[in-house]
Amino acid sequence: MSHSPTYSAGQSSDQAATANVIASSKQQHGFTAEQKRYLADTLVSANLHLALGGSQQAQASAVPESFWGTPVEDLCKEEKRKYETHVLDIWQDIVRSNDTNQLLTGLDQFMARHYGLFNVTPAMEGYMVRMRIPACKVRGDQMIVLGDIAEDIAGGYAHVTTRGSFQFREVEPNRVLEMLTLMHDTGLSCKGTGADSARNITCIPTAGFDPEELIDLQKYAVALSHRILNTRDFQGIPRKFNFSFDNAGTASCVSDTNDVAFVAVDVQDNDQGVEPGIYCRIILGGITGHHDFARDTGFVCHPKDTPEVADAILRVFVEQGDRTNRKKARFKYVLDAHGFDWVCTKVQEKLDEYGNGVKIIPLSARFDAPRPKINRQGHIGVHPQAQDGYSYVGVALRLGKMTPEQMRGVGDIAMKYGKNDVRLTVWQNFLIPHIKNEDVDKVIQELEALGMTTTATSFEAGAVACTGRWACKLGNAYTKADGNAIIDHLNQRFELDSPINIHLTGCPNSCAQHYIGDIGLIGTAAKDGTEGYNVVVGGGVDDDQNLAKFLCGPIASRDICGVTETIVANYLNKREGNESFIAFTGRYDESQLKDILL
Repeated sequence: MSHSPTYSAGQSSDQAATANVIASSKQQHGFTAEQKRYLADTLVSANLHLALGGSQQAQASAVPESFWGTPVEDLCKEEKRKYETHVLDIWQDIVRSNDTNQLLTGLDQFMARHYGLFNVTPAMEGYMVRMRIPACKVRGDQMIVLGDIAEDIAGGYAHVTTRGSFQFREVEPNRVLEMLTLMHDTGLSCKGTGADSARNITCIPTAGFDPEELIDLQKYAVALSHRILNTRDFQGIPRKFNFSFDNAGTASCVSDTNDVAFVAVDVQDNDQGVEPGIYCRIILGGITGHHDFARDTGFVCHPKDTPEVADAILRVFVEQGDRTNRKKARFKYVLDAHGFDWVCTKVQEKLDEYGNGVKIIPLSARFDAPRPKINRQGHIGVHPQAQDGYSYVGVALRLGKMTPEQMRGVGDIAMKYGKNDVRLTVWQNFLIPHIKNEDVDKVIQELEALGMTTTATSFEAGAVACTGRWACKLGNAYTKADGNAIIDHLNQRFELDSPINIHLTGCPNSCAQHYIGDIGLIGTAAKDGTEGYNVVVGGGVDDDQNLAKFLCGPIASRDICGVTETIVANYLNKREGNESFIAFTGRYDESQLKDILL
């Protein structure tokens, strides 16, 4: 049994730290360290150590300290800092950074990431600021304010992220409070977007108007985000944590790459005593950078219960996550250590403690009706909505970049022709829904006047790239520039009948999820010490779920356009009929692919 700190309303940080102290009895032969901590906690909670003759002061000095059941002396440096100061109690550091116009450094800047502030020097001056946009839904009037922020405070641009949010760059420290205030006044936030937090909660971008969706899950994603941000224990968790809500429509939010995803399913007649209807299947453990997709737990829940089920899952992670080794601190390793059944049992125990009658229901996926096929280009172009007479318009951004004029223009279009609604996607672009069919041409014309397009080649539609070396100190290659060069190079040479998704990530951290790309490029040093990439091929998600296989590398960045051209040319020359790239590469192992594609 482990001890978990709790904080009551009005409790100071010093009191909270004291609450994390666990007394231990004198060592006795035969007890494990965990048993000793449990016995000590029992003694102290009942004040029995005082009855045995020990003073409060004397006892405290001999007590080994613990944080969520881990001895403080064993904590990694980041966890020690979170033990000493809760991440919600660092506002004075942000004010100091603003007032002195000095970037926070070291563990101070690690803590500031919980407020969305990232010191990315020496790659780029100023803060990178990441937003939280639950369910990836932003209003048109908010887009106008964000455009002003991009122009007046940030570097004159913004990027849509792979979690359906925005990042701003080149923000001077002395503009931070102004920026956060503008966001707050507009109903937006940056909290919980970096370091050890439950990150932006994604949802299929067509939720609420997808012709094939089973249920609109947006409100549950938003409810979960509010629950997380207003629960102290959910700030400063062992490592980052990703949630996704999948309405089982025709667009994708790559739900199977998340730590937890709720996937809408239509449960058919069964012999398990489960009433047919719409449920959410619970899948766990997605982290493709560590070579895992989320897997079915064998449990479903009612859609309305998803926020509470997510709460219980997150609490299990908070209590069981590794706080000694950052490389093993993700939820995947709790699942690896204990197994899915054990974790699900713990989740139900938490739900029972809450006392609201919420259950996760065991049910095999064989009773789920098939979901519609996912359209890999459903986030680009004009598509009919479920509502008669309306369409949504998907805009093809180049690797997520938007100018202030474009952001304000999109906001104006959403208010003028739609319902003040803009959806960001995990593919680093956006949709404007609820456009009357007779207004679609006008919307396209206004978007084109802003320098944006609703069409994309098969190389552009699914291309994503992290920031890379241009503005990230971890980046080993200039992913944005190289991605644009690759797209232009391939567009000049090929026309495809099916998309090839290219994912460029600057380092092994996989912010652009290279293992799910048809072609994945991982930044590394070339043999001559210049920027370069390792190349993997054959990745996919959803209907095409597969982890990409190593092909070659390191390849110098200056040669990467030629290598990708060779790969695509050999695929087109050797495939069977109109075989997709992932189907083609799936027929061969790594050694065969090297002979066939290079």
